Amino acid sequence: MKRIWICLLLLPLVACTSLEKQVYNTIVTAKAFLDAEKKMHPECKSGAPSALCSDLSRATSAKDALIDAAEVWCSGPEFEAGGVCQSPKKGTPSYDQAVAKLKAALQIYNQAESDLKGALR
Repeated sequence: MKRIWICLLLLPLVACTSLEKQVYNTIVTAKAFLDAEKKMHPECKSGAPSALCSDLSRATSAKDALIDAAEVWCSGPEFEAGGVCQSPKKGTPSYDQAVAKLKAALQIYNQAESDLKGALR
């Protein structure tokens, strides 16, 4: 998990695809948004059974799944050893699979965030 944050912090400094930038921006804003909501709703820490707490938990899990998908995107021998992100080569089957996983994780997070915002109204 620590490596992905290092990778994501350095991501804006290198040439990125629009999908990588979108994932990076979503993770950064999701973390800030969810951390703020958790502070505003301490009752959710105790496992209070409410729609809001359920949506907050689901959005947090979706954010974590997006981070996992980004780690898969970056995985490679150099990245696994603590180095830079090694995204798959464009035009390869692994590239297509990784892009599909990133897009799916992004869509799931966006829906979870939308549901949470609806519960906050």
